Amino acid sequence: MKAVLLVLLASTSAVAGPHVDANGVVIRDAKSCGTTRVAHPVVGATLYSAPATMTRTIFLNKNGGVYNITNGMTDASTNTANVIATGDNHTHANITIPPIDAVFNWPYIVACVKTQYKPYNIVITETEPTSGNYVEAVVGGDGSTNGFTAQDGILGVASADNFCGVTEKGIAFSFAHNHIGIAKQDDELCATIAHEVGHLLALEHEISTPDTMSYVPFATANMKSFTTPSSHCGTDSQTQTQCSCDTVGGVDMTSSAARLTQFIGLRPTETNPPTLDVTAPGDNAKLAPSFSVVATASDDTAMDQVAVLLNGTNVGASTTPAGTTYTVPITGVTEGSYTLEVQAIDLAGNVTKKDLAVTIALGATGDTCVNNMDCHGSLCAQNGDGTEFCTQTCDASNACPDNFACQLIGAQNICVPSSGGGCAIGGGDQRTMLALLGLSLGLVLRRRR
Repeated sequence: MKAVLLVLLASTSAVAGPHVDANGVVIRDAKSCGTTRVAHPVVGATLYSAPATMTRTIFLNKNGGVYNITNGMTDASTNTANVIATGDNHTHANITIPPIDAVFNWPYIVACVKTQYKPYNIVITETEPTSGNYVEAVVGGDGSTNGFTAQDGILGVASADNFCGVTEKGIAFSFAHNHIGIAKQDDELCATIAHEVGHLLALEHEISTPDTMSYVPFATANMKSFTTPSSHCGTDSQTQTQCSCDTVGGVDMTSSAARLTQFIGLRPTETNPPTLDVTAPGDNAKLAPSFSVVATASDDTAMDQVAVLLNGTNVGASTTPAGTTYTVPITGVTEGSYTLEVQAIDLAGNVTKKDLAVTIALGATGDTCVNNMDCHGSLCAQNGDGTEFCTQTCDASNACPDNFACQLIGAQNICVPSSGGGCAIGGGDQRTMLALLGLSLGLVLRRRR
């Protein structure tokens, strides 16, 4: 059995730059996509994964990172990919994938990828797991770091150790920059991400136009999904190839939906709702514009996420609990009264909800805070014990409240705890650290990132 690396190319034309149609519109060229075949799976890779018995996790990474290209097996947890994920077939000690270009609608793309994989036993998260196996989909760059050239117009590549089975720790590279200007570029980038991840989940190319594993552009297909009907292998209807991993009824054909069902399993269909207990905040709580929702949630099959809504608008979610405890940070909420709705959602789509009444208000000096925007005085400070509090500038006409003293910190007077200790004063999105040493003041400039 052969292992296959499937590389998604926008154009193999000798002309540098993206491929365009007769009207000059940048498109994905389905007729010039290539498939690089390797004779064997990566040494040490299992030829076929065990039957689907567990929920798998896909980590969507829009922030880039540093990756190591080797001749060994792929491991998302250590940012290590096999050399087959390169265009020059050479190892690279370090390659740096930049963050996704700002021109893309990332929340839309995340929702789109989730829709692609919704029927299957998969959790999709934007937070990197700290344990267990997971597939990473890193989104950014133009492929040059991976040894591809401008002439390639590369859209994506998968580091699949075992193409005919699941690469449990696989990494999919989707080169966002090369999607700029393609018709429906957000949908097209979504299709590329889902496509490249599909290679890590035992899928190969199909010629069926609406299938995510074909190279027919999203704008042409109008819709992309993992389809049930069997299809010939290949990139499009005019580029049919021999299947490498599958036959259907003795015929050289494959089905992406059937293979995902076989190797990943369907999303549970049970009707038992998950359990939910909100530990913070409490009902009728007064909160700063930045706060965290902490909840414990569990399910008899598998959890998907804990989501938080304010007056019906989704403001955050977590798919990566610590045990059964989910923490959802919320920032930048305007002052006012809100209904805070916490939802525990399991993989079958069952939802348990809890509503709380909360009031968002800027903090006075001494109130807890996360950043400067939480405070009336627009300053968030940190005590020597690490606790954070709101503070303010002060002068003869603007006195500090009880238990605070007006001290000269750098070039301005700041309210600090009258008992002394250390504090950190914020500015912009970062905070400058100020240390109080006894009765003398020392300025320590450290940036917290």
